[in-house]
Amino acid sequence: MQDLTIFYKLDEHNQPVIRYRPESKQLTDVILVTRLHAANPEMHHVIDKFIELYAITLQWDWFTQYQSWIAHKADAEMDAPELALGSQDQAIEQPLFAETEPARPELKTIEQYRAEILIDGVSIDEYLFRTQRAAAVKSITVEVDGLIFDGHEEAQRRMLSAMHISEEVGLTSTIWRLADNTEVVVTVDQIRQAHALSIIEQGKLWIRGAPNA
Repeated sequence: MQDLTIFYKLDEHNQPVIRYRPESKQLTDVILVTRLHAANPEMHHVIDKFIELYAITLQWDWFTQYQSWIAHKADAEMDAPELALGSQDQAIEQPLFAETEPARPELKTIEQYRAEILIDGVSIDEYLFRTQRAAAVKSITVEVDGLIFDGHEEAQRRMLSAMHISEEVGLTSTIWRLADNTEVVVTVDQIRQAHALSIIEQGKLWIRGAPNA
């Protein structure tokens, strides 16, 4: 016997009636809103709300199919012919209704859905982590001698290039654009320190559960 209590409410006569179907969300809606808000933890409650509505949609889609199945079954039993008699005047048992009952989706928690729904081949939880990590990496800044350097991956490549060129031509200083877009003269050693600090900060972000992750 199916538990259908979530689909019914009591009317003014204390009789069960079917509830109005709530707002529907499809899997594509969940994926879309996850992509949209993945980088902003303050909006993750919206993702959870869409998952909740998607779970409800699955249940109501099933309930619609189940109601149809019940109606077909009742019609088949009402219209069932008299049992045929065999050669020995014995009733031949025949199935009255062969349509398979629709399988009800499992009731799951939001956490279970976040672990099971895949985006780009990874779970929603992992997708959120990677997206936030990528955003954090782009925002890395490090301080050397009171100067604030960009420390994202592109900045790291520029630092590495500057260090290699300085070794080849014997430079000890160069003009550098800082995180606030001001241009100042910095030493190659300061660039080397900024590069090392940037690598360290990025390494922290790469580990789930790290203080800056």
